[in-house]
Amino acid sequence: MEKEVIKKSARRFLSGMGIAALTVFALLTVSCTELLNAFKDEALENHDISDIYGYTYYGNITSSGGSTLTPSLTIYNDERLDWNMSVNGMNINQFYYYSVKNSKNNYTLYWFSGADYGAAMTKDASKAAMTVQIGINSTDGVTILLTGDGLTGIGAMSNTRVPMAKQKNIPRNKEAPVVDFDPSIQDVTIEIPGSAAAADWVGAASYIGTFDYLVGPEGKLARGHGSCGKDSGGNVITPTVGIVPDGTHTVKLKTHRFAYTQQMTIEAFDIPGVTVRKEGDVYYLDRSAHSIPHVKKADGSEVTLNEVTVRGKLENGKLTLRVSFKPGNMPFAIVEVFKSN
Repeated sequence: MEKEVIKKSARRFLSGMGIAALTVFALLTVSCTELLNAFKDEALENHDISDIYGYTYYGNITSSGGSTLTPSLTIYNDERLDWNMSVNGMNINQFYYYSVKNSKNNYTLYWFSGADYGAAMTKDASKAAMTVQIGINSTDGVTILLTGDGLTGIGAMSNTRVPMAKQKNIPRNKEAPVVDFDPSIQDVTIEIPGSAAAADWVGAASYIGTFDYLVGPEGKLARGHGSCGKDSGGNVITPTVGIVPDGTHTVKLKTHRFAYTQQMTIEAFDIPGVTVRKEGDVYYLDRSAHSIPHVKKADGSEVTLNEVTVRGKLENGKLTLRVSFKPGNMPFAIVEVFKSN
């Protein structure tokens, strides 16, 4: 009976709309007593989108693999919102946006990555990373529906609405964090010559340097200068990469710690079986996509890093290293570009 009430209430502002995949997950079912209670009342009070500024909303999504995700949405003001595909183990993605009112309590939101701030300000919908319908049942509950996906490239899906309930234990906050995007930071491409021959590593066992990071396709979601954070004594940790032979013409790479966010601080981890090649006096490192399970996070939990790739070059004693990976169920890659001193 309660599920039927949800359908009737949501149909008022979301009927007839298709849905694209919000990430690689299929949005299949929604079930939570708190969510059901938030959508019982069919007599909708009129609400402007500004009425929900600063509140954080959670929903439940069951993926095609059977796991349950808990997405969160916070709309701070008329320009900024944050989205997390799952508060259990995934990271907040920051977006600029603008809204268009369709009818009572119903809006279309156009989400833009950090790289497309200008498009958001000029309301260029063609550059939107996501197009999302939102229906406001009350300040205690909203329903979202993705209708356009220009970010993940996943094909369209249909007729799946995600009710989300206000988290009353999270204080209202209308002060949006600054979007973490530095356009001066660029990705690197390390080409390994076809004539490069397999070789043993003769470089140093460790390198000290700095690193930058990029998140999302072409680094559109976030770009910044990386940090390893601090140790238990409060001392800043210097980015250090270790390289030791672990086979014929291969090495084991030990990465530096990556303090991205409070939810996503990844401890140093090993990447074995990295191939070594040499052309002239230049050494190259290469490891194709693979997964690394049981990687420690700062909070003591573990995460599997998927699609881990390595490309590196040692030239004139300086190491450039590009490591890419997708933590857990995160649909976007994180790229780290390390350069030794």
